[in-house]
Amino acid sequence: MNNRIPKRVVVEESDSEDEEQRQFKRRRENQPTQNITAPTPTPNNKNSSSNSNGNGNGGNRRMEFVNGSIVRIKLNNFVTYSDVEFRPGPRLNVIIGPNGSGKSSIVCAIALGLGGGPNLLGRQKQLGDFIKNRCSQGYIEIELHNESGDNYIIRRDLKKEGNGSEFHINGKSISKNDLITTIKKLNVQVDNLCQFLPQDKVVSFASMSPTELLIETEKAININNMYENHQELIRLQSNHQKESTTFEELKKNLDDLVKKNQSLEKDVDKFRERQKLLEFVDKLKRKRTWAIFENARVAFIKARDDKELAEKTVQHGESQLKPFKSIISEQTKSIEKSRKEVHDNSTKVQQTESEVSRLSLTDGKLVIVVENFLAEIDGIQQRDKERKVQIARVTKDIQDETTKMQRLPNDEDTKRNVEKLNRELKDCNQQLGELEIEKEAKNRQFNMINQECTSIQREMSQLNNIQAQKLEFLRNDQRDVYSAYEWLRQNQNLFKQKVFGPICMEINVQNPEHAAFLEMTLSFNLMMTFVFQSMEDRETFHSNIIDNGKKLRVNTLVSRGGFKMERVNNIEDFRSIGATHYLDETFEADQVVKNAIMDSIPIFKSIVFDRRALNNEDTITKHINSFFTPNGSYYTTYSRYGDRKPTTRVSNFKVAKWLSGINTGKKDELQEKFRQAKVRLDQERLSAEEIRQKQNQITATQRNITEERNKCNATIDDRRKCYSRIQFLARKLEELNTEENIEEEEKKIRQKLREVYAKRADTLSEITDKLRDYFKHMGSRDHTLITLSRLEAKLRSEEDSLARESAKLEADKTRLAELVKYFDDCVKEAKRLKSEAEKIVGPLTLEVQEEFKSISFHSLEEIDREISATETKANFIISNNPKVLEEYEGRKREIQVIEDRISFRQRELQDNDKRMGRLREDWLVPVKEFISQVNTSFSQYFKAINCLGEVHLGFDEQHPDDYSKYFVDIRVKFRNEDSLKTLNAQLQSGGERSVSTMLYLISLQDLTTCPFRVVDEINQGMDPKNERMIFEQIVKSVSSEGSPQYFLITPKLLHNLHYSPETTVLCVFTGPWFMSQKQWNEILKKTMEKRSGRPQLQNNNNNNNNKNNNKATIQEEFDDENDDDDDSSDE
Repeated sequence: MNNRIPKRVVVEESDSEDEEQRQFKRRRENQPTQNITAPTPTPNNKNSSSNSNGNGNGGNRRMEFVNGSIVRIKLNNFVTYSDVEFRPGPRLNVIIGPNGSGKSSIVCAIALGLGGGPNLLGRQKQLGDFIKNRCSQGYIEIELHNESGDNYIIRRDLKKEGNGSEFHINGKSISKNDLITTIKKLNVQVDNLCQFLPQDKVVSFASMSPTELLIETEKAININNMYENHQELIRLQSNHQKESTTFEELKKNLDDLVKKNQSLEKDVDKFRERQKLLEFVDKLKRKRTWAIFENARVAFIKARDDKELAEKTVQHGESQLKPFKSIISEQTKSIEKSRKEVHDNSTKVQQTESEVSRLSLTDGKLVIVVENFLAEIDGIQQRDKERKVQIARVTKDIQDETTKMQRLPNDEDTKRNVEKLNRELKDCNQQLGELEIEKEAKNRQFNMINQECTSIQREMSQLNNIQAQKLEFLRNDQRDVYSAYEWLRQNQNLFKQKVFGPICMEINVQNPEHAAFLEMTLSFNLMMTFVFQSMEDRETFHSNIIDNGKKLRVNTLVSRGGFKMERVNNIEDFRSIGATHYLDETFEADQVVKNAIMDSIPIFKSIVFDRRALNNEDTITKHINSFFTPNGSYYTTYSRYGDRKPTTRVSNFKVAKWLSGINTGKKDELQEKFRQAKVRLDQERLSAEEIRQKQNQITATQRNITEERNKCNATIDDRRKCYSRIQFLARKLEELNTEENIEEEEKKIRQKLREVYAKRADTLSEITDKLRDYFKHMGSRDHTLITLSRLEAKLRSEEDSLARESAKLEADKTRLAELVKYFDDCVKEAKRLKSEAEKIVGPLTLEVQEEFKSISFHSLEEIDREISATETKANFIISNNPKVLEEYEGRKREIQVIEDRISFRQRELQDNDKRMGRLREDWLVPVKEFISQVNTSFSQYFKAINCLGEVHLGFDEQHPDDYSKYFVDIRVKFRNEDSLKTLNAQLQSGGERSVSTMLYLISLQDLTTCPFRVVDEINQGMDPKNERMIFEQIVKSVSSEGSPQYFLITPKLLHNLHYSPETTVLCVFTGPWFMSQKQWNEILKKTMEKRSGRPQLQNNNNNNNNKNNNKATIQEEFDDENDDDDDSSDE
């Protein structure tokens, strides 16, 4: 198909064409053939470029536009339209065109152009999606009639970027809210399905619940705020229920609180008795504070007397210590003098001892030198003996190594043998390398063949899985057929003859293209059908699958025997241009299944062509009605009227889902390939085994040569080691023979030894002198130490006496300090207790003293005992509920609060009831009157089609005040034997519901005011009879003066429909193969000339009406021809 999108334009026809219109028509003749032709009367448009007032020449009757109706629509880059403009009529506008031509796009344009959103249409979700492909922006321009001034030219500019839009009225930019306010004044409601019903909302409207239908009806009526009052009633009723519930809960809560407080009154009396006891306890505690202070005051006086006695004892002890301190001072001086003498003697002893130690250390070093010289002499003598022994041993070793070397083979012969073995090893390695290369090549070839086997197995597995794929499709998409198939596989023994099915599981088509052709030809229900060879088997199947509890929905048929094929064309006549098979020859199946298929669809008349037929399609079409090429299927039909021109329908094919089968030729080919690959794989495996054996043989030879070479190398190494050892032993023998003179060395050492002995004798004499001085100083130091010990013993005795007296004095001072601290504590405690008593009780006035005198308890023990007894008694009184008074008083306050709230809620409920009563009258009376009027109109329309219909306002009789459950009760009767029944999906067919819905809309139209209505393909699902009746009722309802504008969108019209003069038919043409505007005008002219002799409709003297009648008749004839083509193609 040509990718170029032609421009869409509009041609307006009127009784008089001005120059501008003629120039427009000449330009139109040269443009592509995608257009909307609108043979309409020229509207009364104050802003129209033609400036026509709608009267036409000759004083024809004027058709007025209702205020707010659509005068003109212009679209640019909108959905499929590049640029289009057309003018609808003021009454019924029938927009007709093929599916996909752009009819519903006009509905979208009206909704979006008047401020609606994409959600109203049920199509695209964003504004940018309505802009034509490969365009960044577009606009919608709608001209609305304004009876009080210039028309409203509303324009909405659409932008793909950001999905934005801008609104303009008469060239002035406005906001969306301002636009909605303006069109609301004109009573335009594009969001009300009763006025504006797009194609994608038809099903939603037809499936509305009665309650939803009432709400949409109220929106469409827009009288006395009916919709707003209903919604307010629902809201008030909901609030009333909530408030009533809250009111009852408050009353119940109040009763509960009162009962609880009544049950607590006894506990409250007990609590008050307890309070009296606690007050007496408080009085006792107050007296107790002054009693505690009195005890503290007595303790203070006693502590003061004890402190004064302790101070006198300390003064006497200090006077007794002075004589002891004088004696101790004299003894200390004598001890210090003796200690100095001991220190001087000790120093001299240490110095003498140090000198003796130094000389002893020098003597010790000389002893060590003497011992070293003696050891060295012994060593020299020992080394001389060892040298002689080593010379004998080395001489013997040289002789042994020489004998061993003479026994070894010649070195040159051994080297030549090693070189020969190395050459043999090199040859072995080269052979192994060549075998390894050959082995790797064989492995690569083996892996390639193995991969080839795996690939072939994978292809074979895919071929075998086709049947499983079909079964999986059945399980996912057709559960009933799958369940029946599984049952049949398990219960085939129940039947007398073999049962086939479903047919899609019995057919095997090897060629994917042929599978696609066959799947296009066979209906889906036929492919899901089970085939039987006898009626008895079929009844058995039905009784188990359909009737006996399973209730599976499956198709069945009984195959006829002796089916006879009558071919229409001989395939041999078309072999030269690509004919390959009849369609029934493209698949494999049991003959019973084939007979069943060909009995249902004559596939034996269709021929399959290859690509050679692509250039001969026209020739084939002349001779064959049904054939297939790689481009798709071709089906030719002939009109039953006129010159029986042929019409060929071409359909592209899709990949087959249900009939793809196993290619047996391909499967055999793959099995042969797999067998040959296995043979080659075995050959490669044998070759690899031969190479491995050769490698093992060469490796064994290589191992033997290596062992022999290692032996030769070991012989060479042994001879080299013997030679090296003989050289080493010879050098060592030479070193032993050149040793030093032992006797001369021993003489020198003995001379040094005599010199050391002389030095040692001098050192020992000096040590003897120093020891004599040492013992002298030691005797003097010991005498002085004895004298020091006597003096220290006497000093310790005096110090012990002083310590005893001092300890006694310290004990007296410690006791004094403790008494002073205790005295201070008593003073502080007495002051603190007095302050606390004054803080609790106050000053000890006469009144307080009199109060305390009334209490018969005076001692602290008596007061504590009475406090404990009284508190125990009080605690026993309230042991069950210690917070009873607090709870009683708190609940009493809560009762008061709830009583206030109940009073307030009661006043609110009364006010709400009064308001609901007023609002109920304002809403219910008008809605009943309106529904009654709708019922009258609805009944008349049903009576006109020989049926009965009623409309009532329904409600829940058990809850008449539940305004959310009011609904529109539509009852209809289409057959004489039936009674009036409520309209719903269970009782009426889809066509009957569509008829009822349309008549309800027409009834609303008679009673409500709105500038225009839009209904998109409401006739879908209607049979021709109902469609004709509805069309006639629409024509009658919108043809009267003052009726609103009406847009009826439909893909085609029935034959011989009645059109009123006020009807405008707009034909939408689209596509590159439609006729040009020039051709259309020529056909229109010829048809009008041909029909010039036909009887005219009413008002023959009205030229404008006559011309409109002719246009309607011409359009009807054009539709008749299109319908004939459609009927023939359906056949």
